Amino acid sequence: MMLSQNRKRLIQNLALLAIVVGLMVFLWVQKNADLADGSRFASTLYDKSIGDEATEILIQVEGREDLLLKNRDNVWSVVQPEEFIADKEQVQHLFTILSENADTSYTLEDKDLTQYGLDEDRISISFNKVKLVFGEYNPVTQKRYIRKADKMYLVSETISGLLQTGVDAFKIKSK
Repeated sequence: MMLSQNRKRLIQNLALLAIVVGLMVFLWVQKNADLADGSRFASTLYDKSIGDEATEILIQVEGREDLLLKNRDNVWSVVQPEEFIADKEQVQHLFTILSENADTSYTLEDKDLTQYGLDEDRISISFNKVKLVFGEYNPVTQKRYIRKADKMYLVSETISGLLQTGVDAFKIKSK
């Protein structure tokens, strides 16, 4: 039995359609599996123990007074070492660290933290008491080593300069 040209094309098109639909179903299943097990946060510094909303941010920089920010009725204020309403944009900028993709993560076991600048807490930020310690900047990868609990991450970040600026960075600038 000979198939006509039209019938051959129809069979080829149906086969291609079946492959495309199969790929779409596979990708959809993978995406939903990631969301179900919570792994969508596995490659960021976000931690479930922070909760849905941060209410307290503590910035610690070696040689400076601790800087404490608190969220009161959806208004962020610096409460230590001075008290004033904080610049909203600067506070929002702090939260970017939680969504930055971590290229790699390592357990701290058997690691010499000195070579990564993570042996001491020179610069750190805590969101609801979940502490991120900033280590050395890696000029090759152009990323920073950050320690959280018992893991070390390599992250592209933009807030370390803001952390080091201190309390003045959070004062609202008059225009």
